[in-house]
Amino acid sequence: MKMAPGLFWGVLLVLVGLAAIFRVVFDVNLFGVLFAFFLIFVGVSMLIGKPLMFRCGHSDEKNTMFEDRAVIEQPKDRSEYNVIFGRSEYDFRNIQFTDNEPIRIKVNTVFGNSVIRISKNTPVKIKSDAVFAGASMPDGNSVAFGSIQYATDTFGVALNQLIIDAPVVFGALQVRAE
Repeated sequence: MKMAPGLFWGVLLVLVGLAAIFRVVFDVNLFGVLFAFFLIFVGVSMLIGKPLMFRCGHSDEKNTMFEDRAVIEQPKDRSEYNVIFGRSEYDFRNIQFTDNEPIRIKVNTVFGNSVIRISKNTPVKIKSDAVFAGASMPDGNSVAFGSIQYATDTFGVALNQLIIDAPVVFGALQVRAE
């Protein structure tokens, strides 16, 4: 699996910041705690792609950070959704296919919780890579560290398909077929 440099450095800085907090929390070294929070801030900013201070006040349906959000929309091909330190519920049960082309989307979850609702009758294939996380599929299978795949019964026979890539790092993913 190829990892983007921004993702690597973002996760590394967040982990270094958390380690610094655990090291100094019992000694109450104010400089150390402030430095640790700064590293976490820079790491999360790198994961998102923009500094946190520029994200405040923007209503962005594709990114959930430090909040709880329900998203009901028609996803476009190559859409990407991000959940960082928050919870999002994505409802893709009423998806409409305009062409005879598959729709590919990505749902990234880092230190958060994502719920994806799909229809049993829609051809859907989901792949999730979990790292110190939990990913559970509608068939009851789950994984805490590694990869898992799920496909509805109608996936192999239709041209209109929804393909979801859902990596999870230190979080939880739950897929529900209704």
